[in-house]
Amino acid sequence: MHIRNIEKKAQLIEMWRKKLPHFMELAENWIYIRVRSSDYLPISIHPDNPCGHLKQKDEKIKETSDLENAIRIAKDAEKPESPYFYRPRSDQKEKRMQAALIRHALMNNLSLHELCDGFTDVFDELIFVTDEFSAGNIRADIIALGGMKGRYFPVFIELKATRTLKRIIEQLTNIEEAMKNDARDSFLNLLANATGKPKSDIVFDEAIPLIIWTGLDRGKERDVVAKARENGFIVAEYDKSKQKPIIRTT
Repeated sequence: MHIRNIEKKAQLIEMWRKKLPHFMELAENWIYIRVRSSDYLPISIHPDNPCGHLKQKDEKIKETSDLENAIRIAKDAEKPESPYFYRPRSDQKEKRMQAALIRHALMNNLSLHELCDGFTDVFDELIFVTDEFSAGNIRADIIALGGMKGRYFPVFIELKATRTLKRIIEQLTNIEEAMKNDARDSFLNLLANATGKPKSDIVFDEAIPLIIWTGLDRGKERDVVAKARENGFIVAEYDKSKQKPIIRTT
């Protein structure tokens, strides 16, 4: 089942990429149209409602299989200054990080590389592909395509604020194994359709699992970072203290 979902998403994301100029305009207004396995869903990427649902008056905006309709609905969504704008009460650290990364990508032709510090030996390009990837037990917060001197490879990103390292390692291991095996061809189409890069330039065996923390304590989490590295993960820290957020290796 999950392979069919990936194949369908690859088709939807190809149409999505053709509308990037529209998404830059929407991102300026804190809106992102997420590509799901069978439809499109306009969501908020505002810090007060990161990756949360949008509303028109008091009605929640729903998914649609028509991309043009999704764009039209998104433009009519309530703005952050509206009394109808939804604001969750729960802690949203991971979602705020996710929303900030997505917004930057949408406003910079899908590029995330400008936010990266200390990755010169890892990649010289980092292209946003999709977020909230879910196909069966395969899950990832963000999927990107890394590049080094014209050679490309998947980057599976998990965002961490409160979740356990064990859970994140399991998720990244599951997706990496599945994408290299039974879902390889379908996932290759997804990466190529999302970025416009030739499939012949994408190498699965060089996939990178990347964990990004919202912040690292200088005591306890050092051991956690060491354990993640022992498992083959690249560990980075998200710093939003500057004018734009920075992802730096630790």
